[in-house]
Amino acid sequence: MLAPFLVQPIFRNRVWGGDRLGPWLGPTPTANHSYQQCRARSAVGEAWLVADLPATILDGRTAIESGEDAGLTLHDLMQNPVQRRALMGRALSQSGLETAGFPLLLKILDAGQNLSVQVHPDLNYSTLHPHSHMKSEMWFVLDANPGALIYRGIRPDITRAQCERHIQQDALLEIMITHPVRRGDCFWLPSGICHALGAGVLVAEVQTPSDTTFRMWDWGRNDPARPLDLAAAMECLLLGEDQNLSNLDRARTPNVVHSDSIAIEGLVRTDWFDVEKWSVKPNTPLRHECIGVPVVWTILDGQFDADSLPHPLRRGSTLILPANHSGLQGRSCTEGTEILVTTLPDPMKSSTEFGGVRIA
Repeated sequence: MLAPFLVQPIFRNRVWGGDRLGPWLGPTPTANHSYQQCRARSAVGEAWLVADLPATILDGRTAIESGEDAGLTLHDLMQNPVQRRALMGRALSQSGLETAGFPLLLKILDAGQNLSVQVHPDLNYSTLHPHSHMKSEMWFVLDANPGALIYRGIRPDITRAQCERHIQQDALLEIMITHPVRRGDCFWLPSGICHALGAGVLVAEVQTPSDTTFRMWDWGRNDPARPLDLAAAMECLLLGEDQNLSNLDRARTPNVVHSDSIAIEGLVRTDWFDVEKWSVKPNTPLRHECIGVPVVWTILDGQFDADSLPHPLRRGSTLILPANHSGLQGRSCTEGTEILVTTLPDPMKSSTEFGGVRIA
C-alpha cells in the first residue's frame, strides 16, 4: 500500500497572470516562498498542483510534500514498478500506463489579462504528429470579477473559410461564443473546441497531461515568445455541429447528491477523469476508503483535519489518495468546507457510493 500524500504547487510566470495565486494558494511556507520567487520575475499565471510531464518541459513534475516519499516527485513514484501499481491500481489497465507518467494535470489559473484564443489536438492528430499530445480539459470557476467572460466555441453558422477570414481581419471575437461567469460555474473543453479564459477569472483546471497549445489569436500582443500556429489550429478546430455545443453546456446544470452532512455535485465525467465538488458540513467525520484507482483532493475552501497528515488541509492543499491505501480519516472543521475531487476512471466501473467516502 501507499499512504495518501500531499504535493507542492509549481508556480509558472505568464504574461497574462494576475496577483491572486499567492493569497489563494500558499498553504505552507515552502509554497509561499516558491510563489514569491516566481512573482519576483514577473506575473504569476499558473500553479501546477499535480503534474508529471516529459523532461523536455522545465519544472514539470510535482514534488511530494508529506510521508515517507517526501522530497521525491510524482514522476519518481511512477518510475518505481511497485509504487506505480500501488498508486495507479486498476487505472493502469485502462490507460496503458505501465511506463508512462501520471495521467492527470491539475492547475489553478489566474487570468489577470485575457488568455490567447487557442485550440488543442485530439488523439487522431497526436497520433499523426508525435510531438503533440492530446489535450482535453475542464474549468471550474473559483472567482470572477463582475462582468468577466470566457470564450468557448465558434458560432455554429460559421464556415471554415469565414473563420479564417475573421482571424486575418483580427475579428475572431465577433464569431466566438461568450459566457458570463461566476463562482461555481463549470465548463468542459474537449479537444478541438476553440476557447479563451477572460481577464478577471480564477479557475481550477483539470486536464489530460499535455502542454500542447495551438494559438489562433493573442489579442494583438505580437509576442515572439508566444507564436501563433494557425495551420495546426485550423487542422484541429471543430466547427458547426461537430462542436456539439448543447452537450458542452450540460455541466452547467449538474446533478447534486445530498445527505445530512455532505452534498456531492457531479461536474464532468469523461474518458480520462471524473470531477466532483464535495460540500461538507462542519464537524462531519469522513473516512475515505481506497477504491482501486487514484483520487485527488483539492481543498477549495474551509479546512479538513486528517489524522495521518502533518497539518490540516486548507484552501489550496492538494492530496493524492493512491489506488491502494489503508484509508484516510478526518473531520471537516469549518463552515463551508469544499473539496474538488478528481478520480481516474475505473475499468471495473466500481459503484462505491461517493467515490469511496463514508460519513462516519
